[in-house]
Amino acid sequence: MFHTVQLKPGDSARELAALGLKLKRKQGQHYILQPCPAFKESRCSIYAARPRRCRLFECRQLQRVEAGEITEAMALEQIQEVRRRVAELDELLSRAGSTNLKRPLSKRCEKVMADPPETLADPAAVELRSWLTRAMQELSVILNRDFRITPSGAGEGQGDEPPAVPDDGLLHRPKSSILAGT
Repeated sequence: MFHTVQLKPGDSARELAALGLKLKRKQGQHYILQPCPAFKESRCSIYAARPRRCRLFECRQLQRVEAGEITEAMALEQIQEVRRRVAELDELLSRAGSTNLKRPLSKRCEKVMADPPETLADPAAVELRSWLTRAMQELSVILNRDFRITPSGAGEGQGDEPPAVPDDGLLHRPKSSILAGT
């Protein structure tokens, strides 16, 4: 969901690095690079020693469940939808040549889109890039709307709306045909 997670006062960068977290120092602040290496098998492997930011964070789904706005089953359905979309993006990125699963999804997408496409003359490559752009934008909208908290909350850049994606006419084919390569 995030590119980096800033450590809060009281967190020991040295101790967290010893636990296997990948840290980056930027303008005097330490950040945990994402995806988090401590997140294994759908849970935190360092839960008892997790950073303060992680202890304090509650996504919108959890907030809405606790407020009685949605049921736990509804929240789990939304989580499954996001996971399905992430798997679809992984497949599109793989087809576009990005296979480094240790990098954040958005960074992998940015890299694919920034690479000069030698195959711009190939309609299938253009279409794949269009689908990738649209799928990333749709995922970002869902994450901003249903999971991330507002910018005044715990994270940086969490309320930003994704840029508009121009419709080049190639986006009306079923996604299954893109994933199948047809």
